[in-house]
Amino acid sequence: PRLTSFLQCVRSRGDLMASRLRWVVASFLAFSVAGWASSDHACAKDRQPESGAPLHTILELETTARLLAILLDSGRNVINENQGLFDDQGKTEQRLTPEVFERQLLDIFHSRSGTDLRDLEAARIPAGAKKLLKELVLLSKQVVAEAQPEINRPGGGHKEFIPAIFGARVATRFTERTHVRLKQTALAPRNPLNAPDAVERTALEAFADPSYPREKVISEVTAKSGSLHLMFPLYTTRKCLDCHGDPKGELDRSGYPREGLRLGQNAGAISVVIPIRP
Repeated sequence: PRLTSFLQCVRSRGDLMASRLRWVVASFLAFSVAGWASSDHACAKDRQPESGAPLHTILELETTARLLAILLDSGRNVINENQGLFDDQGKTEQRLTPEVFERQLLDIFHSRSGTDLRDLEAARIPAGAKKLLKELVLLSKQVVAEAQPEINRPGGGHKEFIPAIFGARVATRFTERTHVRLKQTALAPRNPLNAPDAVERTALEAFADPSYPREKVISEVTAKSGSLHLMFPLYTTRKCLDCHGDPKGELDRSGYPREGLRLGQNAGAISVVIPIRP
């Protein structure tokens, strides 16, 4: 009875009061969705879209950017895990062919993201993400195919086709082909081309804090940039420490000073920038 009386009162006060009620409900729903979406992500602008794009568009772009970062890092992981095969001339029967690389890439990505790229059409992810992920797999496989002379070079010893080199080659091609920028970056990168910009530096400083939640991304959307910028943190593995661990300052096998990193420590990030199209 009270609800009926309330609705009759609203109707008796005309369309103005009704429109206000609809505004309140819509606002409540919008803030509820925004709160849910931010539970797994950290947004530099508190998830207030300044671009004028609908909230669902921002959320889809953020999902896409995160999946792209995971896929690129999964490829880096495959190279990392197979580094011993490159360096050991006695393991030629286990060479990392493009086909073997793709199989391992899809397995790792599936385990990390829950998305099976072998059945991409059935995946419950944005349509734009499907297209970009398919392109990234193709380019990753091409980079490994072209690196076969490096990978299978006769003789043992350190090979230059390492995760960072793989990531750089793939990121460059992907950016050129799609206009979605992929970049590996760190506070003190070995490659000057990977130096962070102001937005990236702020995120990297947050990632460097040991208390920062593991793999929690930072994303930002602004009208000025007209794009979504997502930072995905990276962490050291045991194989990473062969070149980036202790003793700090001592030259590693590739001639770079070791950074003295520890197992599981933040080692930089993958930066993804996706243009927003109204």
